[in-house]
Order: sequence, then structure tokens, then C-alpha cells
Amino acid sequence: VGLADADADADAGAGAGAVAGRLAEVATVFRRIPSRRLVVLGPAGGGKSVLLIRLVLDLISGGQPGEPVPVLLSLTSWDPGRAGYADWLVARLAADYPALAAPHPDFGTVAAALLAEERVLPVLDGLDELPTAARGAALLALNSASPRLAGLVVASRTAQYLDAVRGGDVLTGAAVVRLLPLRVSDLAAYLPRTARPAGAAAVTAWDPVLARLDAAPADGPARLVCQVLATPLMTSLARAAYSDTGSDPAALLDRDRFATADDLAGHLLDRAVPVAYTEHAGGAAARTAARVMPWLAWLAAHAGPDIAWWRLSAVAPRAVPAGVGGVFGAVALGAVAGLAGGGVAGGVGAVAGAAVSGFVMVRQPLVPTGLRTGAAPGGPGPVAGLPGFGGGGASGLAGRLTGGVTPGLVGWVTGGAATVAVGWLTAGGTAAVAAAGALLLALFLDAWLDVPTDVTAAAGPLAVLSADRRTAVARAAVRGGILGLTMAALIDPGTGLAIAAATAGASVLFTAWGRFTVARTWFALRGELPWRLLAFLDDAHRRGVLRQIGGVYQFRHARLRERLLTHGVGHR
Repeated sequence: VGLADADADADAGAGAGAVAGRLAEVATVFRRIPSRRLVVLGPAGGGKSVLLIRLVLDLISGGQPGEPVPVLLSLTSWDPGRAGYADWLVARLAADYPALAAPHPDFGTVAAALLAEERVLPVLDGLDELPTAARGAALLALNSASPRLAGLVVASRTAQYLDAVRGGDVLTGAAVVRLLPLRVSDLAAYLPRTARPAGAAAVTAWDPVLARLDAAPADGPARLVCQVLATPLMTSLARAAYSDTGSDPAALLDRDRFATADDLAGHLLDRAVPVAYTEHAGGAAARTAARVMPWLAWLAAHAGPDIAWWRLSAVAPRAVPAGVGGVFGAVALGAVAGLAGGGVAGGVGAVAGAAVSGFVMVRQPLVPTGLRTGAAPGGPGPVAGLPGFGGGGASGLAGRLTGGVTPGLVGWVTGGAATVAVGWLTAGGTAAVAAAGALLLALFLDAWLDVPTDVTAAAGPLAVLSADRRTAVARAAVRGGILGLTMAALIDPGTGLAIAAATAGASVLFTAWGRFTVARTWFALRGELPWRLLAFLDDAHRRGVLRQIGGVYQFRHARLRERLLTHGVGHR
């Protein structure tokens, strides 16, 4: 991929003519920019993401002590109207690298400290994937950020960047480079490498096609092929579809079959998934393209740019989590209240439990324990935490309708620890002291469990899920065990066992993992997603259909996701 200096309404102070080069020279090109601000422009599939990855790797390998560390981040999760650039960066860093969510004495989190000390160079991919109205606002926010956040790299499709400039501003002081289209000589050096020889001659099936492209590039079919294969994405898809499979690439020159460039590009995009899921690609051979295509199309339509397992519950109909939570709450609270206060109390407890638990289950989706961050300095944190302390008052009020035991359980069910303390202390005497002591011990152990997942342990979505599941089970054991044993000693074993079971169940159900399990089961029953969703996503990642960014997956190519959005249903 070649780089050319581009006008693109860039600030002239960046140094015109100083940023041309080849892909292998991208780090050298960047170091020549005095402002350390670079905009990378190109068409869809033009190699922008690959260039950013190469830039990050080269800057790290050739880095000097004290230089900021380049970190590749996706802009798709940023809403400039709701979160400032610095706040979003803190949250994004903590989400992709959970160890950076650890507390810092001066800046709130390690992520905020690294940004404040200019130790991070943000490399931002996907400005063009923001909503149209947000792109100009994003450029304005980048320009108004603290001087400590001045250095950055931004990648975008060319047309969308120009629209953002017209709606906002140029990226002040930034050099702008444009990715050059591939030439026939580039294709000749790449496409035949993995192709099988055609007959006895030491040539491949690509050789006659490339010869025609070189001899008559303006010819109708040849012109379409040159136009489509001008981007690295389409060239890589062509090699996967024809070089790696033994199919004849001469079919690409069929004018009757491919009348326009869009027809030809669509054909290559449609071949991407079937080729990835051929038996020779490894993994579960039973996962044929016909089987996985509806799942991938569903993810493209409903999961958003970032496929995060903990957000799946937000896609399910609200009646699903509300119904599951309501049934659990009715059984749990009804049983506890009935054992403690008789049939009437049990009925009231069942109603209250169903209402409160159903409400909690449809609240804002949870973020896994290891990915939660606190508020960034100077503003609210953009990443949500567990629901709990804010809902304690309402849950405690509902619990008081059923007598002395239920406030504690309902408070735990909704996470309202403050309400638990008040509820049990009003019981008076030994019960109050014992319950308060048990609560304090549970809170201490709970806080000890609530630590960010180490980045070395949370290497991907599967690791984040495993960490959240372990934390949920540990909390269930701590909360249920301590409160259950305490109530068994103070009241009776039956009530203590019921409280232990209800508390442990709530501690699991109301976590990100618990709600994900409910949503995954719903979608699997409907046939919209596989039962082993994370295994499927990991397999798609290994096959090259998805890429992994921190704890989330993304479609490796935005154009593939767009194709699945518009044509995915047709593959069912």
C-alpha cells in the first residue's frame, strides 16, 4: 500500500509533501510530523486498519524510553454529545485493557493517569463509522482537548472525513495521507503466491487473467477487475476465493455475470464466508456457510459494530429478562417471606419479589466486573456499573411490607446494601448485631472480589466472560453463605437455607454473566444464535471473519458487515 500526501482540507502547518511513502515506512513518516497528529484516508477496504496496526507495531518496536505507547482504539463506541474525548478515552482504555481500571491516588484510574502524563498515543480507527451528525462534533472535540492529548492518529473513509470537516473543523495541525490504489504489478506480486499450478506449465490460473489486465486495463471486463481489486480488501478476498481454493479466476472477467463494479465486489464479499468455512479452514467442519450465515447476519444487524457478549441482554425483548427475573423474585421472596411470616406474608413477598426483580432485570445492561470503571476526573464515567446502591431504598420499602427478614433479602436482590443494614438493625437486639456483622463481613469480601481483571488474564472475550462468571459464583457463595448461616442460627435452618438460596441466585442472575445467559438461551431457542455463542465467535475469529479488539469482537471488514446487513437474509 502506498501513501500520498493529501490535501483533504488539512492544516497547512503540518508540512506539505513530508508524508509520502510506502506501508513499511509508515512509522518513519509519522515521526517526521512535528505535531504528532496524522489523518489516514482511503476507500472502504483500502487498508486503513492494516496500516494502523503496522504503525502501532513499528512505533512500539522502534520506540524510545519516555515515548508515548501507541494504542489502537475503535471510535465506534464514542458519542461526542454525551462524553468528552478524555472521558471516553479513559473508559475505552479501561474496557479494552482492564488492568488500567485499577485505582490511582491522583487521577482516579491508571488509565486517566497515563493520559494525564502523556504516556499514551491514541490510534483511532473508524471515524467514518460514527453517525453522520457526530463526525463533525468528534473533530471539534479532538481539537478542543487538553494539549496533553494532542498527539493522535485518526483513520476514516475519505468522503466521510470531508463531510466531517465541513460540519466541524479540520484536525488542527494534522498531516493527512491518502492510501493509493493497488496497481496491476501489485496484484501480480500477490495473487499467484498461493495459487496452484495450471497444468504442466509453471504458471497459475491467475497468470492469463493478470496478463489481460496488464495488456488492456481499459478493456470493459479488465477495467472492472482493476477497479475492484484496487483495494487490499478485495484483493485478499479474491485470493482467498480463487488462489486458495483452486477455482478459476477467469470467471471474474465474465461481463454477462458482472456488469458493474458493485456486482463484482458483491460476489467477492459473498464468497468470503463460504470460503472461510470450508473444511480446509480448520475448526468445526460441521459449521457450514449455510448454517452460520444467518447467525452472522443477525450479529451484523443487532449487535452493533462491537460484538460484546454483555450487551446481548439489551437486544432481547424486555419481557424476557423481566419474566425470568419476575419468576425468580416471586419464588425466592415468596418462600423466604412465607417461612418467616406465614401465608399472607409469602403472597405479599412473591408479588414484591416479582415486581422488584423484574424491574432490576430490564435496567441498563451490566458491564462485566473486570471492565467497569469509576467516574473519570471532572465528569461522570461513561461506563455503567452494577445496579445496586441507588435502588436500595425502593427495594427496602418493598421489603418492609413483608416483615423483618425480607428487607435484607430484597435489599440484597437489588444490591441495596445500605437498605439491608437499615432493615436488619430495626429488628433489634442480638439479631441486629449478628445481621449487621454478617453484612459488614459480606460487604468486605464483596469489595475484595470487585477488582479489575488483570489484562494478562483477560486476553479476550472468553477470558472476560470466565472472569465475570468466577466473580459471580464467588459472590453468590459469600453472600448466600454468610447470610444463610447467620439466619439459620438466629431463626431456623429452613429460613436460613431459603435466604442462602435466594441471595446466591440473585447474586448470579443480576450479573452481566447471568443476564447474558438468559439472553443467549432465548436467542438460541429461537434459532437466531448458536447455543455455544462464545465458541462460535472465537471460531469465526480464527477463520478471519471477525477480529478481536480487547474484550469485544468486530467484523474484520466493515464492508462485509454492510453486505451482511443488506444481503444476509438472502443466504438463509
